[in-house]
Amino acid sequence: MSNFLSNFTDRFKAKDFHLAPNKKVSTIKAEFKENFGLSLRVYKGKQFADDGMTFAALNRKTRKEIDAQAESLEIKASMTIGDFEKLVDEHFGLTVQVANEYDTYCVGNTYTLGQASRKDDLKNWCKERGFKSIEDWLKSEKCNTLDEYYIRQKKS
Repeated sequence: MSNFLSNFTDRFKAKDFHLAPNKKVSTIKAEFKENFGLSLRVYKGKQFADDGMTFAALNRKTRKEIDAQAESLEIKASMTIGDFEKLVDEHFGLTVQVANEYDTYCVGNTYTLGQASRKDDLKNWCKERGFKSIEDWLKSEKCNTLDEYYIRQKKS
């Protein structure tokens, strides 16, 4: 019941996220993280886009045509990651991927942004491996928090 309620409330989330062509990539990534708690990867072709450029400026730097005059996009937490990525490609001609909050892996395209924000992908991954919860998995890794786990991973 709680998943149903969470997914339902994603449709009415008060704070919407807007993508606008005049914003810098770094600003869009920061706002995306603030709104959804997830990392946004933005690409120019197969390389990461320059964080200091705007979506409109990327138009002059790529073969793929970008509509720099396009209206901003309103993004809701109820949108699947796959649909979000496709919409950005169709609207701005840019490739984006949604990654977890630590930017260590891309979240599956079938999850909604709201589900990914609630770490449903990680919860499912833990259950598939026989753990009751993220906390149980962290204990098996001798960590108390995800922050501790990812800090330890960066050091190794």
